[in-house]
Amino acid sequence: MASIYDPVECDLESFQNRYIMAPELWEKFNLSGINNVDFSQWKSMKLMNDIGDRFSETLKDIPSTCGGIYVYAINPGIIPSCGSYIMYIGMASKTPTENLRKRVSSYQKELGSNYCRERLHRLFSKWGKYIYVHYLPICTDKETIFEVETRLIAAIIPPCNAEIRAKTVKRAVKAFT
Repeated sequence: MASIYDPVECDLESFQNRYIMAPELWEKFNLSGINNVDFSQWKSMKLMNDIGDRFSETLKDIPSTCGGIYVYAINPGIIPSCGSYIMYIGMASKTPTENLRKRVSSYQKELGSNYCRERLHRLFSKWGKYIYVHYLPICTDKETIFEVETRLIAAIIPPCNAEIRAKTVKRAVKAFT
């Protein structure tokens, strides 16, 4: 009897990602010493249109009045409320030229052939229509936003983040890569 997956026509190897899933790091994550960050305020929306060739018009709903944290995650949508793969964590500060909405939208340039960041270009081109952006508006100073991002990256180690700032985590990851 034939399978619904016969034949597999894509190059499955090109869709591989390496994940480090370390419960110790998840358990160590906390916001101690960080004020004015309400972790219950996370929101999410589909990043790209249903074809996956451009960013969604709904990004206009992301606040432009503050900075914050944003996360790009792949969600295949097969099992409701289950199965997201966190791929990238970033931050935006609030300046005259930058805010959370502008920063999230700025990655649209990674869709075309003039991209700068290989990992994000691959993310958007391979999984575009399955990517969601989760964001946490933080209306405080850049140092606070930077610290939240640093702690999240160290706890989750997303495959599209090139830099891990927490020195002990960075050293541990480099020991086996």
